Amino acid sequence: MRMNYKAITASVVASAALLFAAAPQDATEGDAHKHAPPVGGAHKEKGHKNAGAVIGHPAPEFTLTGVDGKTYNLADYKGSTVVLEWFCSTCPVSGGGDGSYWGSGSASKTIAGVKAADPSAVYLSINSTKDGHQGKTSAEEGAASAAVITKAGQTVPMLVDADGKVGHAYGAKTTPHVFIVDGTGTVVYIGAPASDDGATNYIVNAVTALKAGKPVEPSTTKNKGCGIKYAKGQ
Repeated sequence: MRMNYKAITASVVASAALLFAAAPQDATEGDAHKHAPPVGGAHKEKGHKNAGAVIGHPAPEFTLTGVDGKTYNLADYKGSTVVLEWFCSTCPVSGGGDGSYWGSGSASKTIAGVKAADPSAVYLSINSTKDGHQGKTSAEEGAASAAVITKAGQTVPMLVDADGKVGHAYGAKTTPHVFIVDGTGTVVYIGAPASDDGATNYIVNAVTALKAGKPVEPSTTKNKGCGIKYAKGQ
C-alpha cells in the first residue's frame, strides 16, 4: 500500500493551524509582569521580614496596660517623638544587675538626654516576656521590671505584652531593643540604645535630630542582648 506523504503532511499542518488558532495566546513578557500578583503578598523591605516595623513606614499601633494600671495607646502620642524600649528584669544586658543598661545608669543618662533634647518626647518600656517564664506570671515580671526602673530613680511606664503580639508586630528580638517613632507615627530608628563603647547614644542623637528637623542617622544599628522569651504560638 502506497502512502501519500504529501496529503498526510498537508493534513497535519492544517490540524496544527486549527489548534493554534483555538488555543489562548500567551501574554507578552511585559503584560505578564504587569498583571502578575505581588510575590509574598504582604509588604517587604530589604532586610526585614513581613512582621516587624520598617524604617520610613507607619509604626504598628498598639494598646497595652502598664504596671501602673493605666492604658497606653501609641495613637495618643501623635505629634510627639516616642521611644520604645523592650525590657526584661532578669536579662543582664537589659535590667538584671548592676552592669545592665538600667542597672549601670546608662538608661537614666539616656532619658535625661532625651528630655534635654525634646521635653515633649515620650519614653516607654515594654516587657514581652511570656507568662510563667522562670516561674513568674506576667504580672510578677511586670512588677519586677517596674521595680528596676524605680530603683534607677525613673518613672518610665512599664507596659506588659504577655502574649507577645506587640513585640512581634514590631519585630523586637532582644532586650534591650529600641524603636523610635516620630510625631507623624513613622518609624525612624531601630536598634541598640548606644554604641558598644558607650561613646555614641543612638537614642539621644535620634531625638536631637528629629527636634531639629533633620534625618536620623544612622537609622538602624545592630542590637545586642537576651532573646525575648515569647509565648509559644505567638
